Amino acid sequence: MAPNPEPHMPNPMRREIDKMAMDCRNPTWVGSKKVNGNDVTRYLNRFVLGGAMGAKLDEFLGAEEKGNNLNTKMVDGDGKVWEMDFNYWTSLKKYVFKRHWVKILDKFRVKKGWIVQIWCFKSNQNKTCFGVNFVNPKRKNVLKPPTRK
Repeated sequence: MAPNPEPHMPNPMRREIDKMAMDCRNPTWVGSKKVNGNDVTRYLNRFVLGGAMGAKLDEFLGAEEKGNNLNTKMVDGDGKVWEMDFNYWTSLKKYVFKRHWVKILDKFRVKKGWIVQIWCFKSNQNKTCFGVNFVNPKRKNVLKPPTRK
């Protein structure tokens, strides 16, 4: 399977990352994944990253971070910052985002079949943080959260 080309990062996400990041000129493209049924199952409240995305994260993470459970920050496409648990499941040899995952899905009304785009970067405190964006393939555009009337 060919690697995913890096898409344009949404401007609100980029602005927030610029405020938080040590090396904001170079956030690292981790990759994209098609959302499956488990990714949107409310009671599971998690998003698993494996394969090429996991390998990319292995390259990015510091020695003290690899294999450990981290409390991290995730910036969504609108620039909102979320607290997120980032874990490594040794039994599956995969990384997973937990805590608040369902809230992000709810905000953007993400469904099975959508595409999740992930970037990582180091904060000013030298902590690994993430950027996440959601794309509805039926619309082929980056989605904004629904507006309330």
